[in-house]
Amino acid sequence: MATKRKHDASSAEGQSRGPADDSAASASPQGQNGGPAENYPRKRIAIACNVCRFRKTRCDAAKPSCGFCTDLGIECTYRKPTVGDRVKSTGPPPEALASIEQRLSQLEARLESTNQLVQNSAMLSPNVSNHSDMLVTRESGSRRSSVNRRMSDYITVNTGHSNPSVGTPVSYDFAYRQTATEALTARPSLLTFRAPPYIHVESWDYTADFYDDEILAGEELCDQFDILLMQSLDLSKRTTRRLQQSFVENFLRWTPIFDQKTCIQAVDQAAAEDYLISNPSTCLTMLLFALGAVSEDRSESPDNQTPGLDYFARGCSILERLSLRTGNLATLQCRVLQASYFKFAIRPVQSWNSITQAARDCMHLLTSNIAERMTRTEQEALHRAFWATSTILHELEATMKMHPIGLRHFHEIVPLPQFEEEDSGFYYFLAQISLRKFLTQSLEVVGYHSGRVIYAPVITKELRKQVREWYDHLPSAIRFPKDGTPVFESRKSFLRGQYIALFVVLGWPSVLKIMEFGDSGDGHSEHDMSLTREHARDCLQGCCLFLSVADEQLMGRKMGTHFTLYAAFAMLATLIITFHCPALSFVEETKQEHHIRNAYEILRPWEHLPLVRRGLERARILMLQAGLSDIDPIQNDVSSHGAV
Repeated sequence: MATKRKHDASSAEGQSRGPADDSAASASPQGQNGGPAENYPRKRIAIACNVCRFRKTRCDAAKPSCGFCTDLGIECTYRKPTVGDRVKSTGPPPEALASIEQRLSQLEARLESTNQLVQNSAMLSPNVSNHSDMLVTRESGSRRSSVNRRMSDYITVNTGHSNPSVGTPVSYDFAYRQTATEALTARPSLLTFRAPPYIHVESWDYTADFYDDEILAGEELCDQFDILLMQSLDLSKRTTRRLQQSFVENFLRWTPIFDQKTCIQAVDQAAAEDYLISNPSTCLTMLLFALGAVSEDRSESPDNQTPGLDYFARGCSILERLSLRTGNLATLQCRVLQASYFKFAIRPVQSWNSITQAARDCMHLLTSNIAERMTRTEQEALHRAFWATSTILHELEATMKMHPIGLRHFHEIVPLPQFEEEDSGFYYFLAQISLRKFLTQSLEVVGYHSGRVIYAPVITKELRKQVREWYDHLPSAIRFPKDGTPVFESRKSFLRGQYIALFVVLGWPSVLKIMEFGDSGDGHSEHDMSLTREHARDCLQGCCLFLSVADEQLMGRKMGTHFTLYAAFAMLATLIITFHCPALSFVEETKQEHHIRNAYEILRPWEHLPLVRRGLERARILMLQAGLSDIDPIQNDVSSHGAV
């Protein structure tokens, strides 16, 4: 410290001298005492160590350590050569900068022009048929069959579950795809159709009326609940066994959220308590009885009461008391059953309310630490409930104006359901998960988007190839014929309908392109126009094929009835719009009217549903405008908003 004070004092003394003193000392070789001046001529130090530079004191720049650092015994370091020692670098010539700017502008222009195409491809084409990356590691101790492994491996890759970087994007930009003000409806639907100017039909929008009807139906259902809760139930052993069997056949083999053993245990526990205890077992039992009853119904005519509604009212009453038990798996399973009953009853808004609550519960569980504390069996039950929720949610999003709630963000972290035994229900469940993802994402980006037609024949070709690969990987237990051969198994027929609908969705932009610009293609290459014609032909032929097999799902209430009703009307309207269109004359089906008439007839038994009744009236107007005049009117006229 003494050395430091000495150094500081000498520095201060030097700094206290004014400019005049410095100049005098420099001009004379004599100091004030007449002796030789120290350090004359004065040595200017261009380099100072880091310590002296920081303290802003003089440094003698001695190497390897200056005097100050040597006195203190600290490390003395120097920075790189100072400015005076460096040679000023020569910058690039002006012409080089101009060239770089020009190239940058060109790259930005190319990036802007292809950005939309790349985004659509990345969102909708998770693997782009890169078979070298399609191998998925599995647990060595798994006892699943080789067929199941091949099926689940393919679904894992094609749905992007194994690798977030090569699959579904982390964030989704589709929140506005359903709103009337931000985007046009991609295809004609029971709810809306915003017709482009080159299609000579009038637009329609029944959205507000649809919600009015659904809200009113919910209020009437609530009033019925109050009455039904005061009535006795048929809980005889014969009846409950029959309903339990119907539930397993018509629901559990479609959506195996738990196994048959769980179903039996829940019913036995509720029966042992005389169905009087308001616990999850009794709730689950009442809801599965309700699903068994409604799935037995083979009539399409309206009744005063939906089958199984008395059991359903009791189950909903118990579920309401359990609504705060978000972490309870049985409560989550009851939510899925509740939404499925509404789906059987063709009450989409009520189904949406129930399934979104289930989706929120799933997201809460997956975000918390509860899932990590679950046993392996409980985790598997959670995964099954999650994917059952996802498939129902996606169907409702695809058919109605519903806004996504974010469940897809969890697709990357939730494994696909596992199963040990050979059961076609599990094969169907896995195939449904994969196909539903394909269809929902196609509905998001193919057709209209932000007011314009997404026309990308190369991307469409690749997507069609992936759909065919999905079919090639189907196990024989659930494989269906691609033609109109009757299938006497409702799950196979529903998969076939969705498979056909995918090709219709993918081909719809090609139909629009040809209707807008004709067969010439407005300057597009011959190769692109050849693909466009092929896709348009497949789209319209797919409409006819779908309508020829749709009645398999419309003969009574099934899990697939709701989707089939929406898809059947969309394809009926597509055929009417393209009927006798000159630009599409190369498609033979545009000249055949029997497909249109048959489709109208298979929807007629469901005209008691207000939405279908409005759709049939709209179809009748379109048919009359197309020259199909001998059409029988529907029995109940729609209100004035349904007229042109």
